Amino acid sequence: MPIFSLLADPDAYNPCSNGDMRVDNDYREHWAAHFERHFETVLRLALEVYGPSASERIAACRLDFVAFVRKARYEPLTFPRLDLLVFDVVRQEKLIAHGLPDPFEKAKARENEASLPLYPKVVAELDSHDDPREALLLATEGIFAGNIFDLGAGPTTKMFTENSPDFFAVRDGLDGKRPWLVDQFDAMAARVLTAPARYRQAMFFCDNAGSDFILGVLPFCRLVAKSGMRVLIAANHLPALNDITAKELNALLPRLEEVDPILRALVREDRIRVIDSGGIAPLIDLRHVSGEVNDHAGQTDLLILEGMGRALESNFDARFKVDAIKLAMIKDEAVAERHGGKNFNTVCRFDAA
Repeated sequence: MPIFSLLADPDAYNPCSNGDMRVDNDYREHWAAHFERHFETVLRLALEVYGPSASERIAACRLDFVAFVRKARYEPLTFPRLDLLVFDVVRQEKLIAHGLPDPFEKAKARENEASLPLYPKVVAELDSHDDPREALLLATEGIFAGNIFDLGAGPTTKMFTENSPDFFAVRDGLDGKRPWLVDQFDAMAARVLTAPARYRQAMFFCDNAGSDFILGVLPFCRLVAKSGMRVLIAANHLPALNDITAKELNALLPRLEEVDPILRALVREDRIRVIDSGGIAPLIDLRHVSGEVNDHAGQTDLLILEGMGRALESNFDARFKVDAIKLAMIKDEAVAERHGGKNFNTVCRFDAA
């Protein structure tokens, strides 16, 4: 797959610039322990999706992945590169190799069904705002609140073992909590709210299914598309944890159009479109994107990277030829510590081209 044509300096680009685990012992130890422990959750969900007949494949997959984790943990210098992206990609490769490509399929479907009835209320609230800046702030808080559906992080995985957190309670808990850990909302709003004169087309690299996409990402995209901007929603090519795929988005979007005439019109006018990012992991390596992404890059003048994986654990320091917004809720102590914060802090970073 090609390198992303909007990277400002492709030769210097490093997707995971904040943690070389070959030499960063504390970071490696944290993540190796997390991946080995969390893989039990992955395999429990795999049993739910693939059934008892997959038990032998699950056991073999466990041995295979744990062997990789322990080699990375105790022999890091045997790897030419060792960072979070390597861990993520190897995990997915092992699952695919053992015939368990999407252990989170049912969990994603459950959260989609739980979020769908709430979508009309979310967009109605945004439509009721006379002040565009206040609407954009509420939509941004909605992205933070929705992003709590993350089955790859320890604290949030525990939250979803029985009942989903209340989206509105999480979002309302953010109200008045500014400044956020990284808070460049004012700069973002000043540029976004001049659309369509300022921006013609945004490319939004989205994260998870459920409340993340349905109650956070899509209402935000709908809001800015109403102002005249075209929005391309770039989703993963292959399953990875509870990330939503482009195929799943294309199946889900018509259900949301049924209850939202404005969304239906935006989709029919090609002001909101789903594209395949080429992604295969919760993080994204922009040295390997789909041809579809680059086909649209020349007309894109705003990038939005959403979620802890795409906007913080990878690409936080990446610079682009166009303006870029990075939005995420932090859900891991080591990541929080690297950025001088704590779990459930939020990040809104705006980088001019």
